[in-house]
Amino acid sequence: MLIFTRYTYWAGAMVALAVFFGVVGRTGALEPVQDVFLRATGPLEDGLSATFRPVAGFLDDVRDLDRLQGENRDLLVENETLRNEIAALQGDALRIADLEAALNITSGDPSAERLAAGVMSRTQGPLTSQLRIDKGTNDGIAEGNVVISVQGTLLGTVTRALASSSFVRLVMDSRSSVAGQVLGSTADGIVKGDGRDMSFSLVEGDVNVGDTIVTSGLGGTYPPDLRIGEVSEVLGDLQDPFPRVRLDPTVRISTTRTVLVITSFVPDRFQLDN
Repeated sequence: MLIFTRYTYWAGAMVALAVFFGVVGRTGALEPVQDVFLRATGPLEDGLSATFRPVAGFLDDVRDLDRLQGENRDLLVENETLRNEIAALQGDALRIADLEAALNITSGDPSAERLAAGVMSRTQGPLTSQLRIDKGTNDGIAEGNVVISVQGTLLGTVTRALASSSFVRLVMDSRSSVAGQVLGSTADGIVKGDGRDMSFSLVEGDVNVGDTIVTSGLGGTYPPDLRIGEVSEVLGDLQDPFPRVRLDPTVRISTTRTVLVITSFVPDRFQLDN
C-alpha cells in the first residue's frame, strides 16, 4: 500500500509538472531558459555529431560496397555470357569460311560429291594419327571414303563408319600408304606416315625441295591429283637410287574444324568386294 501511494504521488507530480511547463511555455516565459539550454548543449551536440558522423559514413560505405559487389557479380555473369556468345559466333564464322572455301575447290575431280563434316576429336600418338568426324552411315559415309580439307588437300581415309560418326586415318598415320607423284613430273613413289610426319619413299625420278606431291591414282585407293604436301628435305647423294624425301603437309590438322568426305569415290578394293 505504501509503494502504491508513493507511485501515485510521483505520477501526480510528473503530470502536474508537465501541465506547468505546458502552460508556462505558451506564455513564452521559458524561452530564456530554452536559449540557455540550447547554448549549453550545442557543443555537446556538435561533438556527438562529429563523433558519429564517421560511423554513419562507414555504414553508408558498407551499404555501397554491398551494392557494388552485387553489381560486379552481375557484370561478371554478363561478361561471361557475352564471351561465350562471341566464341560461338567466331566458331560459326570459321565454319562458314571453311564451307565457302570448300565451294571453290578446283583440285581433283570437280564432279565428285563431297559431304562437309565437322571434326569431333583428334588422336595424335607416336604412331597413330586420326580424326573423328560428326557424319556417318546415316549421312551416306562408308568405309574407304576419301577425306580432304576444304582447300582440297588429302587428309586420309574413313576406316570405320558408325551411324552418326566416323573415324578417319590420316596420311601421317604409320599405317597409311599413298601412291604419289611430283606435280608436273613423272617422278613417283609412296607417301608414308610415321604418326606425325610424312616421307616420300621408293622415289623414281628427280625430286627437289619445294616440289608439290599429289596422289597418282595408282592402285585405285585414292583419286588422282589430290595435293598431299611439299618436299621439305631430300636426303642422300646423287648415287642413291632411292633418296629419303621428307614432306610437309599443306594443311594444319591441329586447327582443322571442317573436312570434306568424297562420297562418290569408291576405292577399287571395295568395288572388287562387291
